[in-house]
Amino acid sequence: MKKTKIEARNSPNMRQHFFNFLPSEACNIPNMGQHFFNFLPSEIILNILSRLPTRTTMICKCVCKPWLNLLATNEFVKSHLSKSVPGLVVFEWKTHPKPHKIVEFVNKLDFNCHEHRWNVLFNFDLPFCGPTHSSANGLLFLCEGDGDIFVCNPITREYIRLPSPLPRPYSKPRLQRHTYGFGVSRSSGKFKVVRILSATPERPDRCDCQVYTVGTVRWRRIVCGSMLEYEERSKGALLNGKLHFLASERFSYGVSCIDLETELFSTFSPPPLSDPHMTRNLSVLGDCLCVCDTASVFRPDYEIHLWLMKEYGNYESWTKEFIIRNVGMEDRLGCVCPIKVFEDGDIVMELGGRQLAYYSGKTKAIRRVDPNILSCAVVYVPSFLPLKAYAMENVSSF
Repeated sequence: MKKTKIEARNSPNMRQHFFNFLPSEACNIPNMGQHFFNFLPSEIILNILSRLPTRTTMICKCVCKPWLNLLATNEFVKSHLSKSVPGLVVFEWKTHPKPHKIVEFVNKLDFNCHEHRWNVLFNFDLPFCGPTHSSANGLLFLCEGDGDIFVCNPITREYIRLPSPLPRPYSKPRLQRHTYGFGVSRSSGKFKVVRILSATPERPDRCDCQVYTVGTVRWRRIVCGSMLEYEERSKGALLNGKLHFLASERFSYGVSCIDLETELFSTFSPPPLSDPHMTRNLSVLGDCLCVCDTASVFRPDYEIHLWLMKEYGNYESWTKEFIIRNVGMEDRLGCVCPIKVFEDGDIVMELGGRQLAYYSGKTKAIRRVDPNILSCAVVYVPSFLPLKAYAMENVSSF
């Protein structure tokens, strides 16, 4: 650790990062030299650290104890999160060790060389298996079917194993359709896990909804929404402090959403389905709710339709923003989840939860990022929020 501190303190790149963000009057302090850090108020240091690249800021934790403590304060966490640029957490199936990696997007997308499209910050491994389900404000949510459930921060290298959800009270033990969502409320900033079990043949008139607020160490039941059948592939798209799910009731399909602040459900209509044989997926693309329709069976005229809700909550604002025709794939794509659209029209997307691919607006074709590696990804914004701040939770390090 001593060697790491010395290298971090004397790194030319580290000093250059700081000088780039220093106010001009601070640079003119006489005889400041290499001890200029001692002349800076903590407010200025916090402002500088929150603007540094994530990897550089992580190195700053090794400089000295005052900085280590500063990087754990609420003021720094909020300031850094407001400036963080969304990237990806990628999970590569059957890749050991360290199957997870955090990726930053680059400004220019080079279709002919996908390695130039993003910068890998670092790889990491977790003491449990499985891909990332979703993320919110720097925290990752992972679940293993009906098994263990985790909340993790890869930046601080901490995780929480959540207690088991409540058992369904009104039906016999059996395999039930269920779905999870993870998000953060807009006003209180509380992180919540939502678990929805769809209606059963024994009780077709109701479903079961449970909520876990991180820090409370307990699950609670709340009144479920009117949509009783929830799609298992719908992971709960987080937008405007609400989780959105694809759901149905008596052959009527819609978007069911729960406000994480009030924990109340509401519904609105999705865009019209142009082909009944298409598979539908719900996600967030940029700042808009997105519905992606894909052919459920392979055929030569394979198409992908991307709908965006331009005005949140307004059904009439659904717009078919992209139509991808003749995608050039040799097999069916499965459920498609678009991740990012670049200015030149290129799109990074996930295919069937098992492959990362990119669509070129120039060549009008889709190519897998790496045909030899099965992988999936979720959008991720780096955060230094320490899970140890939730004193009631059993926080572990990795």
